[in-house]
Amino acid sequence: MIPDSIIEEIRNRTDVVAVIGRHVELQRSGRTWKGCCPFHGERTPSFHVYPEDKHFKCYGCGEYGDVFKFLQKLEGKEFPEVVRSLAAEAGIEIPEETVEDTVEARRKRKERAEALAACDAAARYWQARLWSPHGEAGRAYLASRGISEEESRRFRLGISADGWNDLPPRLEQKEISLGSIDNAGLRVQSDRGGYDRFRGRLMFPIAAIDGVTIGFGARAMGEEKGAKYINTPETVLYKKSRVLYGLDLARESIRKTRSAVLVEGYFDVIGLHQAGVKNAVAVCGTALTPEHLELLERCDCREVVILFDGDQAGLAAPAKAAQVLLPSAVSGKVAVLPSGAGKVDPDDFARAHGKEGVDALLAAAIPLTDFLIVRAVERHCPGGAPDAPVEAKLAAVRELAPLVRLAPEGLARTTFEERIARRIELDLQALREEIQGRPRAQPPGAPPRPRPAAPGPRASVLLPGPAVDALGILAGHPGLGPVAAEEDLARLFPEGPLAELVRALCRDPIPLDELLVRLGPAADARAVERVRALAGPATPRADLAERELRRAVVEAKLEAVRREQSRLLAEVARGGSPPAEDLTRDQLVLQRRRQDLEKRREELRRP
Repeated sequence: MIPDSIIEEIRNRTDVVAVIGRHVELQRSGRTWKGCCPFHGERTPSFHVYPEDKHFKCYGCGEYGDVFKFLQKLEGKEFPEVVRSLAAEAGIEIPEETVEDTVEARRKRKERAEALAACDAAARYWQARLWSPHGEAGRAYLASRGISEEESRRFRLGISADGWNDLPPRLEQKEISLGSIDNAGLRVQSDRGGYDRFRGRLMFPIAAIDGVTIGFGARAMGEEKGAKYINTPETVLYKKSRVLYGLDLARESIRKTRSAVLVEGYFDVIGLHQAGVKNAVAVCGTALTPEHLELLERCDCREVVILFDGDQAGLAAPAKAAQVLLPSAVSGKVAVLPSGAGKVDPDDFARAHGKEGVDALLAAAIPLTDFLIVRAVERHCPGGAPDAPVEAKLAAVRELAPLVRLAPEGLARTTFEERIARRIELDLQALREEIQGRPRAQPPGAPPRPRPAAPGPRASVLLPGPAVDALGILAGHPGLGPVAAEEDLARLFPEGPLAELVRALCRDPIPLDELLVRLGPAADARAVERVRALAGPATPRADLAERELRRAVVEAKLEAVRREQSRLLAEVARGGSPPAEDLTRDQLVLQRRRQDLEKRREELRRP
């Protein structure tokens, strides 16, 4: 934990104009400096830096804060990382011997720093090889893929040597140990000893959001045996579910356009960037995850356009991405590449049609929910939904039902259901009962159906999320009942048994087994397991529990505000413009509440 006094000293000794001026072209304007805001696209400067008060304010988009907040938002870094970086610049030493700074914590920091050094040195070495006589085959391959030298250098592409022990001697010259090379995932261990993981391959450095190399992708350039692509394994630095290729280079474009183009491969990202589509990023061999989405949201991304290949695997990708996008505040769209002339990759399309063609393809992207409906109908009702038999319509509905249940309750889910009912020509109420798993009313005179003894999985209403996290922390630390009551935790749960259960837990401790039994009928199994974990092995330490509880509650309240904002925006869109006065007032109230909650979240994130 960094002491507040040190943070304040760093703030006072940092030249806020100089630091922000590295990223924004500033001009003096009286007592302030002004320029075009880096957080939203604008031509008329409305971004002001106040050197006396050490803060910035954009009068266009409302962004406000100190130099720490600026760098956190711009570079996607965590608060402690920003503080340490500015401390180094200001020549301020941060005492490492703190209450929480154990020997193990220092060991992990040292291990991470050494692995980062190994990745950076390897990237530099392989990049130098590509532009030396050793890289002739790699340069020829890149030229055959239409990748320019400028773009190759921008993405720091390289080429690894064929040797089985080429890298360690090169990195040891830079005083990087064999253990650090292993920790970075650059070698493979076997019964016969270690050897280079990447040999004779085109190398793609994978960077974190701040541009620091944390891993590599590698492609075979010919007909070599083995996989066409291999990646760095999971290491202290690299977790494929938490990194997006190209995000370090795309983040400014994402921030300005509020959107990201999601593709599958390294060449897809490079090809789109080369064509001028600078907000393209790629998943690294996995489906879109909540951690990926969190990275994009840190770049102020509001929309993700999925642009995968037009083959079967590419067409299946949106359904996987929907599991993350539908419950979130980020909207999704799908752009489908033409497949008439065989398999086409995004980089092939960009090379053939240029930015104008890609822009037209992205402009024609359809909403994610519409794409899911169309695909389900095509699979189960090939002759067209209106004339399809009942069994086919039911099959389409059952494919869509889990996705509908992922959408937040309210306007988002209602609209999704209405579009399905219209497309398949089904009664809306019957559709909802099928999706929710409720039996339809019996015709008059028919014998009553037997009622099940207990609700099955379809009766689940509570899914994992920050409100569930808060409940789990409270269950593990029942002494925080007054804190949970102060935060009004119960209001974050559906009224009825769930809310009553939370109110009871705020008043008095409830044994965990009893709590889980009472929670079970109304909660998704994953939510129950999340509560069990947070009340047991994953529970925060006692000195951190209150802050973690409050932070989870704030996150849950933010989710609720975002959902309500989406509902109001949709209502405005339906009603046309100008919006009704009460809607405008509600929007302003929600925006102020969201800003207050985001400010509070930042305060709770600080050590």
